[in-house]
Amino acid sequence: MDDASDADDPLYVYDGDCALCSRFVRFLIKREQTGRLRLATAQSPIGRRVYDAEGLCPDAMETAILRVDGETFINLDLFIEGLALCGWPWKAARALQALPQPLSDWLYRRIANNRKLFNRGACPVPTPEMRARSIDA
Repeated sequence: MDDASDADDPLYVYDGDCALCSRFVRFLIKREQTGRLRLATAQSPIGRRVYDAEGLCPDAMETAILRVDGETFINLDLFIEGLALCGWPWKAARALQALPQPLSDWLYRRIANNRKLFNRGACPVPTPEMRARSIDA
C-alpha cells in the first residue's frame, strides 16, 4: 500500500526503535479484533509523511500516531483508542477520556519521556505478525 492517508483501515505509526512501543504494538496485534490494523514505523518514508501531515517531527518522537475512521489520535488518546480497537474488556479504557486534557497529556509525557525504564528485556525487532501488517516502504 503506497499512501497511508487513503486507506480506510486503522493505521498506527510508532517508534520502531522503542521496545515499549513495539510491545504495545504486539499487544494490539494479538487483541485487535478486525485484523485490519496497519503498522508503520516513524522512521519509514510512510511514517515520516504521516508525521509531517500532522505537523509533528518524526525525529523528535514526542508521540506515536493512530488514525481511525479519519480521526487522528496522539498522546494518551492514541493509547485509549488503540485499546478500544481490541474490544471488551480493553474498550473500557475509554473511561480515561474523562481525565482533563492537561492531566492526560502530563501522564503520557511522564511515560514517554521515561520509556527507557520500561524497555528492560524487550526487543524492538518486529515479529512476523508485525511485518505482515506493516506498510513500511
